[in-house]
Amino acid sequence: MQGVISAFAMGDCRYRTEIAQHVVRAAAYRTAGYPTRAQTEYVQALAVDSTCADLWVLLAQCHQELGQVDSSIAAAERALSLDSSLLEAYNVLADAYALRSPTRAAYFALGALRLQPTLSAQIRAAYFLRAVDTAQAISLLQDVVRVLPVEEIADDLVELCLNYRDTTQAIALMRRLLFEFPDRVELALKLASLSVQRQQWDSAWIFLRAATYHMEAADVSTAVGRWLDLVDGSTPTGILLETARFLLQCNDLSCSHAIVLAQYLVSRNRPVDARQLLVHAFRLRQLQRNEALAAVELLGEWEGPVAVRALLMTRDSTYGDRWVPLALYYLARRFGGAQPAELNAYLDKALTRDSTDPAVLFYAAYRADSLGQRSRAIQLYERILFYDPANATAANNLAYILAETGERLSFALELAERALAADSTNPSFLDTYGWVLFRQGRYGESLPYLERAVSLHTGQSATLFEHLGDNYDRLGNTEKARLWWRRAYEADPQRRYLLDRLR
Repeated sequence: MQGVISAFAMGDCRYRTEIAQHVVRAAAYRTAGYPTRAQTEYVQALAVDSTCADLWVLLAQCHQELGQVDSSIAAAERALSLDSSLLEAYNVLADAYALRSPTRAAYFALGALRLQPTLSAQIRAAYFLRAVDTAQAISLLQDVVRVLPVEEIADDLVELCLNYRDTTQAIALMRRLLFEFPDRVELALKLASLSVQRQQWDSAWIFLRAATYHMEAADVSTAVGRWLDLVDGSTPTGILLETARFLLQCNDLSCSHAIVLAQYLVSRNRPVDARQLLVHAFRLRQLQRNEALAAVELLGEWEGPVAVRALLMTRDSTYGDRWVPLALYYLARRFGGAQPAELNAYLDKALTRDSTDPAVLFYAAYRADSLGQRSRAIQLYERILFYDPANATAANNLAYILAETGERLSFALELAERALAADSTNPSFLDTYGWVLFRQGRYGESLPYLERAVSLHTGQSATLFEHLGDNYDRLGNTEKARLWWRRAYEADPQRRYLLDRLR
């Protein structure tokens, strides 16, 4: 019966015997969940006395419950015209105008606040004001937070301050919130981000560390990744060193973080600290192949191949990772210091350790092709594409070998198309596609691809020049054919057979 009592406790018209029965029945219907029947009772009551402001408010609430916005507004405004002190009428109008007219909604919410200046009314008015008068909304919520530091309200106030570009106020509020709720990780991370924007790096680092105290290991790794995304040329070297020390203390973070930070440290002329970080990464069990190759690249430039080879050998004896022989092979190819037999031994061992790794298979296929073992190269490139169908370079190389041997030219064209779809400006891919068309006897179609390959290539490629010359020759343009054959010979004098064509 709560609905009946609240409905009856409104204004002098409740004493009118002729309308009381309608009000009581309407309240009962609303309590039972029948707003349409309640609406009918209120209409009948208003037919008896249309000057009762309380009845108009009750009717407005029924319209509101039924989603009849226009009727709700009309009834509530009628109530206010009869009695401007009706709090519920202001609340109904604020809700009704919320989506239609934020300005009108804020006006009525402030009207309700003037009638009843409670904390809940302040919060309600502030939310309606957010889209109309952000400064006033902030002021209202600030008053609430000073009296009652409710976490959710403070969050909304922070968001308002940020949207209003009042970062000073937002930071002050977040500091207060973080003091009261130290386990609010996202709050600490947001403070770190805002501090970086203001170039307050010391504060930013403190907030990041505060966040990590309340995180699981995986979340700490993510937070450090976000932190490194914020690091730039303006980051003080001291902060970079603090970050490095933090990483050195963590044995379960992503090794990629250590590599990124090491690059920054080298750019600040701190190679010793960078090396310490990378050596630490090499000791971590979770170091993966791609991270290891990136570390090999960096350390190889600073330390030379001998020191890096020692690190890799220690790693191999400790963990026996499948990727270590590949890393040794890459190190030797990139920085030298190994005889051909040693290189081949590294690659053979890499194949033995992991015959499914596309990188290992690629090096093996390239070696086989270089040695003239084209059947072996074809087999290896096909295996790469089995494990990595999106490998455009492998598709291109296989297409080229098939074109050279004259085998499966239709399949070679499909492979060349796949590579070209991945990178339509790659000179090698363009040349392969054009060369497959050439081998199919489609000289008119192949010409634009071979020409574009030459135009996009930045250096002197004897192969590209020779292919273009061959294509012009088949089209009957002897002058241009000789021009490109001559350029091919100048780029690679070892191709002495071209001299016969130039005579």
